[in-house]
Amino acid sequence: MTTAMRLEISTPGGLVLERDVEWSTVPTVSGDVGIFPGHVPLVAAVRPGMLRFGCAGSQEAIAVDRGFLHFRSDVLCLMVEDAIDVRSIDGNEAATARKKAEDALAEARRTPRLDAGEMARLEAKVRYQIVKQRAGGQPH
Repeated sequence: MTTAMRLEISTPGGLVLERDVEWSTVPTVSGDVGIFPGHVPLVAAVRPGMLRFGCAGSQEAIAVDRGFLHFRSDVLCLMVEDAIDVRSIDGNEAATARKKAEDALAEARRTPRLDAGEMARLEAKVRYQIVKQRAGGQPH
């Protein structure tokens, strides 16, 4: 069994991260999933949250939006709507973005006959902004 696996994170804007890691914990709709080299093949829906991964005793985190993961042959691919390194998050900007997302969701809830898909998209956006705001307040 190998001791490392490849982690690739892609967004519609392109490749965000590509590196070898020893482990990863991915936020999925079924709960957080720990993945190590040699894990069984897996496909899962990713929920907004903190993707954590490590190598050589260090740990890093990236805030991810919703999307999907695919793991096979020691390659973990995440295809998500957005991803940002928590070290680059500005707490004030994240708080402002969260407020805007919450306001948009509140307005949508007041709108009659709103498409269920649009409501789900707005709710996911609020969850992602909350994750970013919380991560922005963490020590780096």
